Amino acid sequence: MLLGLILVLSGCAGQRAFTTAARAGDTVALPLGWAKSLARQNTTVVITGANSATFTYPPNDPNVRAVANLYPDPVSRLIVGTETNQSLGVNANLYGANIESVVTNYDKDLSQTILVLNLPATLVTGTASIVVKDQFNTSVTAVPMTIDIIPGVGGANPLQQNNSSTTLSTEMAANLERADIKTITFAGATIPYGIQIDLTRTPAVGKPWVVNPRGDVKSLSWWDDGSTIRVILTPANGVNLASMANFKFYVAGGVTGLAFGAVKAFDSNGNIVPGITPQIN
Repeated sequence: MLLGLILVLSGCAGQRAFTTAARAGDTVALPLGWAKSLARQNTTVVITGANSATFTYPPNDPNVRAVANLYPDPVSRLIVGTETNQSLGVNANLYGANIESVVTNYDKDLSQTILVLNLPATLVTGTASIVVKDQFNTSVTAVPMTIDIIPGVGGANPLQQNNSSTTLSTEMAANLERADIKTITFAGATIPYGIQIDLTRTPAVGKPWVVNPRGDVKSLSWWDDGSTIRVILTPANGVNLASMANFKFYVAGGVTGLAFGAVKAFDSNGNIVPGITPQIN
């Protein structure tokens, strides 16, 4: 698919699409930058043709095929250069530092949100603009994206894989989207070395799946006894994390009733670090 190429060309925090040409009715994939909260159920797409005709896709419109997050290669120059503060020949450390300071507020959960959608079949030839809005009716890109609509009759891409049925291939793009998750974050005046947290949940509902956004930055171990999930977070390289944002993790798997139990934070000598408070979003 084209998605990997788009990620490379637009950059992890890109907010403008590179030049794209398509026919009316074609399926296109567009990079939206770092848009962590965007999902099919809260995305509105407004497409304006060269003749000023406007088409609006509301949340969950079937013409929005996927709103998926793609991540850089863990051994890409971006990741390695940022974490080791090396240029690696392409100013990787400077680019990574700029993303973290300007775009993500030092959250290392870097990604590129990709929008896959079917263009309206009646778009006229010429330049069409696309505005993508979030749940707050705010555009997620600094400027509208543009697509050159060329002559010809297009058609929706079936996104078919080798050796897969039409049904499975139609579902493939949607399955790249995020499952329903809870995001666990922490706040505190002092950054600890590690955190242990218990999360209680409704027994026998769902099967928990705990996800660490950046395994090269911190280690995460967890287990579940059917009613309580215990999560232990420590730095992956033995050095204190640089930001509280990097203790973030996700809980998925259809669990309900998630609530905080005991929370213990400690420094590198095992001493308790007070004042660490968790949040569920």
